This record gives sequence, C-alpha cells and structure tokens, in this order.
Amino acid sequence: MCLYLVGIGPGKPEGMTAEAEAVLEKCEIIAGYTVYIGLLQERFPEKQYYSTPMKQETERCRWALCQAADGKETALVCSGDAGIYGLAGLVFQLSGEMEKPPEIRVIPGVTAASSGGALLGAPLGHDFAVISLSDLLTDPAVIEDRLRFAARGDMVICLYNPSSKKRADYLKAACDIILAYRSPETVCGYAKNIGREGEAAGVLSLRELREFQADMFTTVYIGSSSTLRIGERMVTPRGYRTVQSCLRENRAGKRRQTEENTASAFGRVMIFGGTTEGRLLYEHCREQGIPVSVYVATDYGCRILESRENQEQQIHTGRLTRQEMEEIMRRERPVAVLDATHPFALEVTEHIRAACTAAGIPCHRIRRTLPEQDSMPEALCFDSIKEAVSFLQNREGNILVTTGSKDLPFYTALPDYRERLYVRVLPDAKTIAACVELGITGRHLSAMQGPFSEEMNIGYIREFDIQWMVTKQSGAAGGFYEKQNAARRTGVTLLVIKKNQKETGISLEEAMEILEELK
Repeated sequence: MCLYLVGIGPGKPEGMTAEAEAVLEKCEIIAGYTVYIGLLQERFPEKQYYSTPMKQETERCRWALCQAADGKETALVCSGDAGIYGLAGLVFQLSGEMEKPPEIRVIPGVTAASSGGALLGAPLGHDFAVISLSDLLTDPAVIEDRLRFAARGDMVICLYNPSSKKRADYLKAACDIILAYRSPETVCGYAKNIGREGEAAGVLSLRELREFQADMFTTVYIGSSSTLRIGERMVTPRGYRTVQSCLRENRAGKRRQTEENTASAFGRVMIFGGTTEGRLLYEHCREQGIPVSVYVATDYGCRILESRENQEQQIHTGRLTRQEMEEIMRRERPVAVLDATHPFALEVTEHIRAACTAAGIPCHRIRRTLPEQDSMPEALCFDSIKEAVSFLQNREGNILVTTGSKDLPFYTALPDYRERLYVRVLPDAKTIAACVELGITGRHLSAMQGPFSEEMNIGYIREFDIQWMVTKQSGAAGGFYEKQNAARRTGVTLLVIKKNQKETGISLEEAMEILEELK
C-alpha cells in the first residue's frame, strides 16, 4: 500500500488540484493537523480521520506510516504543498527507520506564496525568496542571516509564519533588518486566511508593514526595488517593461551602513538630489575624489547618477521622513549636507533643514535662479495646479503638461482629460504605471529625460496641436526658458505655476567652492 502526502492548497475546495482530490477520494484514512482535518471532513464525510495539534507532527507522521505499512490506503495532508514547509521531509526521514516502509508518493499542492500572490496581483513575477520566521525548528540567528542575504540580493521576500502570540514582534524585527537595505516606501503586501473564511489581502509600504498585525495564517510579501503598486495590486515585472540594472546595489545594503563603512564615512558629503544641480554636485565630488552619499526619491533619479559608482560614492533611493534623515546623519556624520532638491519640494527642504539642526550638521540649500513674473508678461500665472486646472475647465484645446507626475490627479477634474492631456514625465516604471492607472496612455504619454530644447518643445506643440502648456516656475535647470520661447513662437498660451516662497540659499557655484574647501 501507499502513503500519499497530499498538499490540499490554501483551504477552499477550488484551490485543491484534481490529483489531490482524486487521491483523497480513494484513501480510507486521512491524517493531518486538526485545522486541516476540519476543512476536509465536510467534503469527505465517510473517511476515517486522525488528527493531532501543533508540535505533534512526528507522532502524526509515524501513525500515518504505520497505517500505510499495514496495508491501508492512507493520506497525510498538509496545507499548501506537502514539500514546502510541510511534512514530506519528515516522513521520508522517519521511513528510513522502518524495516519495511510503505511506498510514499507526494501529491503537490498550491502553496501559500502562490495563492496569496494571486490575491495581490503578481508580486512574485521575478526572483524571490521564501523564508519562515518561525524559530521552533530554526535558530533565530539563521533566520536573521537569511533575511539579510535575501534583502541584499534585491529579491522579493515572501514570509511564512510572520507572527504568533508568542512571537508578536517577529515581523517588526524582520522589517527592521530589511529596512537596512530597502526604502521605507518599498511596496509590500499581505494575504490572510487564504481560501478560508475571513480571507483578506492588501498592499502597503514597508514602513506600514512594520506596524502591521499579522498572525500565523498571514503570508507577507516584501517587494524588490522594481516592485510596483498599481492601484491595489502588487506587481513585480520580470523585465519586459522595466530596467533594473542600477538597482541591485543601491537598495541592497545602503540604507544603513555597517560599522566598517560608518568608520570610513567620516569626511563624507551628503547630497539630497534628484535635480540637475544634484547631479552636477555629485559628478564634481566623483571627479575630485570626495566621498559622497547621494539620496534621491525615485529609481529614475538613481539611474541618472549611477554611471560610475565606487566605494566612496553611494547612492540611496527612497523617500525619507525627517526622523530617518536625522538618524542617517547621526550615523554617517557628514561634514556637510547639500540640499539640491527641487525648488517646489518645500516640505522635503524643511525636513532636511530640521534634521541637520537636530544632528548638528551644516546645511546648505542650493538656490536656483527662477524667472521673475515681469519677465514673462505673456504667461498666465497661478498659485497652484488646482487653480490652473480650474481655469482650463472652461477652455477648449489640447494641453501639454510638463509639471511632472505627482500633480496629475488634479487634471482628472477635467471631464475630457484623457482626450485633451498630453503628458511628459520621466522614464520611470512607477511614474509610467501611475499615468496608465489614470488612463493617460499611447500618444498622450511621453516618457523622456529633460530638459528639452526649444525646437523639441515646438515639435511637441505642433505634433499634438497644443493650445495650452502648463509648467512650473522652475528656472533654467528645469528648461523653463526653452518652453517659454517655444510657446511664444507658436502662439501657445503658457500657464505657469508660481513658487510663492522666495528661493534662498547658496548658488551652485558657491556650493562647488565649498566642496573644493573640503578636499
């Protein structure tokens, strides 16, 4: 006779394979964990059942082996797949102790990583690691090492057994380990009670996951640097539409330095970038051999910088809170912080300044020269995107939007925005996905690196029959004057979103001088 090791999938009858159902139909005895037996008794009421609670797995396996050896068709069931955190390995080990073991066959099932992933979308579309946080059979130090190696490898991480009454803080501790290598905004997800009553799934950030209340019936997914949030779905592209080459090392091991790197970081300059000024400062540091750490908000900002990185130049991707900035500054102790973020990123600048003050680090805001309002008499100036959109609601004609992707939701107030809007954004996978989610696709979406020449702006205007162009009062580095001249030459009306707070700080040239003094 044969002992069948049957994976019954996530729990609902529809999640069981046809082969598993056929085997259970023909077996006279079904053994398993108490909860799993409860799932089967209604579907197969005529069977003989044997169940044991948690921590009695060895007794359960021996009993099933003995029943099969005595000539009874026996099935030992596991949730998911019997060979993935199941009892298949233990059964084979115990069978080696028997004088005449029965034949053993493994009937595969749908494991929680797959069934939970289906609820979330496609989180496991590329390389991934599955790690159990249960330390009943694994040394906690081994689990921690596996988390670190998987995080450093920039793989999606699927966590089984993330928490329990006795291990309430294990998921939080795992997140703390992974946060050393990945952005707090990394896309994550969870699936609870898969295929059973109370089934639920959701997408959240790594920062939010740290505080999430999981249990033994929850499967957790921590995304890689290329994982996207598309609506309420978690998606990891395999590479058909995204470029990942620069991301392997940036998110892997650079959110927090080891003690060795921290010791060598003294004398380092810290740049908050994502702009032309930030790129120029970074390149100057690289050319002069000045140790530098650069922090940018987006993956695209990272790719622009990562042409020639070495041990003295480190690029970090992800949005940071004020507290996270302060923690990094206290750890790295840079000799100076250069704030080269976008002129309109006022909240970020406030956070950088406050973090520098708290950490006692000199802070220099890089000032961008912005066009004065009297230098653009033909333009219509607005205090916000919302005001500009309100103005456009009662006007006809196509609109070229060059204000970036962050403010695009405001334009959905236009009833015909899908037909009228022509949007120009950075060639970043997450940015493009956000545009597609809003219904901005095809010819209406251009993803290219700027700034753009005057002639290219004119080409856009003529190709798409543009009557209105929306831009920010961003200055020469943002390609403002090329847009202004193109609008003037084609007769297009330029709508300018003003920066109401006066730009302060030092010029790019003065920042270069400071770097020279630090050599």
